[in-house]
Amino acid sequence: MISKTSFKDRSLLLLTGLVAAGAAWAFWRYLGENGFAVLAVIAMVTLWLDNRRLRRQLGDKPPSGPEQR
Repeated sequence: MISKTSFKDRSLLLLTGLVAAGAAWAFWRYLGENGFAVLAVIAMVTLWLDNRRLRRQLGDKPPSGPEQR
């Protein structure tokens, strides 16, 4: 017999899958070929933000390495 928590977990997992499938369908349905451009822009912005964060982290540390002798 399936316990209540297991049934609840399975139901929520199924609901999450349906929501994700619906969002994916809506994304491609309304953006069409422009969806690739939107994904590329999102990837570029994410990479730029991550690079900025890493450069700030690196700026806080003293320089080290063979070129700093």
